Formats: sequence, C-alpha cells, structure tokens
Amino acid sequence: MMPGSIVLFNAVEIIGLGAILLVLFTSLFSPSIHRLSSWYMVLGSGVMYSLSMLILAMAHKQSTSDEVPFVLCLVQSALIYSSPIGLMGSICIYAVQFHFSVLFYVKQYSTTLRHDSNWFPVPSLILFLVITIALLIVGSSQPQIVERSPEHFYCHFTDNIGVYTVTAFTVVFVIAAVILIYKSGRILYKHRKFQAHFYQQSKGTISNSVLIRLSLFSLLQIFSVGTCIFYILPEIEHFDGLIVYNALMYNIDVLLLGLNMSIIRAWMFWKKGVQDGSSDREIHIERNDAV
Repeated sequence: MMPGSIVLFNAVEIIGLGAILLVLFTSLFSPSIHRLSSWYMVLGSGVMYSLSMLILAMAHKQSTSDEVPFVLCLVQSALIYSSPIGLMGSICIYAVQFHFSVLFYVKQYSTTLRHDSNWFPVPSLILFLVITIALLIVGSSQPQIVERSPEHFYCHFTDNIGVYTVTAFTVVFVIAAVILIYKSGRILYKHRKFQAHFYQQSKGTISNSVLIRLSLFSLLQIFSVGTCIFYILPEIEHFDGLIVYNALMYNIDVLLLGLNMSIIRAWMFWKKGVQDGSSDREIHIERNDAV
C-alpha cells in the first residue's frame, strides 16, 4: 500500500466527480442548452462510477488496518464492476439515440420510438441494476472472494469474475457504438453542405463535434479494455499506477463527452452576449460546436 497512490486515486475520482456534476447541473438548469436524454444517463453513470470507487474512502477504511465490514465491502465490490458496465451501456444507447436523431433530421425517417424519447436511458439503467444484483448474489454466496484490494483503493472480487464481466460487456458495447457512429458519420458526411441547417433544427444535438467526441470516447475505452489483462496477471509491478490510470481514463472519457463550448459559454454568466448568442460571431460558433 502506497499512501501517495491512495491520495492520487481519491483526488482523481473526487475531481472527476465534481467536474461531471458541474457539467450535469449546468445543462439541467441552463435553458439555452439542449441534450438527448441518453446524454444525461451517460453523465449520471459517470457520477455513479466515481461514487462507487470512493465508497471505501468515504467510510474511512482505506488507510486503516481495521477489517472492512462485509456488507460495505460487498456493495462496493458489486458497484465497481456494474458501474463501468452501466456507463458503457449508456454510451451505446447514446450512440443509438444519436443515430435515430440523424435519421430523423437528415432523412426525415422516424421510428416507433421517437428520437427525442425520454425512454432511451431505461435499458442501460435496467442493465446496471440487474448486473449489480447478480454480483451481490455472487458475492453473498461466495463471501471468501470479497476482499479489500492489496492497494487498499477499494473492495473487489478476488476471482476476477468482475473483470471478465466488465471486459465482455465493454467489448460488445464498444463494437455496437462504433458501428452506429460509423453509420451516422457516413450520413452526415453525405449531407455536409446542410450541417448548419441540421444543427439549428436539432437545437445542437446533431453535429460533427458530437460525433467526434463519441468516437474518441469509444477509442479511449478500447485502450482501457486493453489494460484489463493486467488485472488477471499475477505479481504485476506498479499495479497501483495502473488503477490510477484507469480511473483517470474513465473520468476523462465522461468529461470529454460532456464538456464543450455551450457549457463553457453558460459558465460565462458575466458576458450576456455569450450566453444568449446575440452576435453573428457567437451564432457562427453555436452552429459549429456541439451542444
């Protein structure tokens, strides 16, 4: 156990949590910002991910030699695996809703489930709950696998069932998201002359900027999945650094998707023109930045 690594890990999660909440609340309370319902689920999943990683810290059980209560350890063990799955499920659903929106605004194609429906986040929420309950059952039936990690960052399962589960779901969701991103990108590229028109019609939910951030999110997740193999290898040196790296990547991913110029302009409350986009220059920026 390295106290410096614990401090760094907690700092990454706390800063990430605060930044995500700031972006989320800015979007919720700013009338000029519009988002797809699944976007909110992505940020909500990011909040849950950071909170799940901080459970041991909030209980003051990281730097102590005292035994961690079993129920507390079990809950965190389940959440640190189900939260990333919920996050990736949310991203996949966001890619689906984005694609539906592209079809609606570009090709005037509508489906039974409207592109702006508030029901899109429900599948990822159900998946998160089901996976959490399943992992709680596994941990309860095999209490010997529920332990605090050697680095004292969090509690986890010692038999790697959680790592395998996260890896499998992440691979499936990343592949599905990449396919949908590619299809949406092709459609937008073919109609690129009308990009500003689509942007205005969709109130900023359809743009190349959103597409790029979705692509970068998926790419970074591929790198994160690649590091999962190190979790199942014995006696890896500097393993605490790998854990901090993955925590940093997850938080950067969520912020990458959530933070853009519309959020930053909303924070610049002292510049009225920047908030309401009254000047020609700001309108031009609004058309070219994703909301």
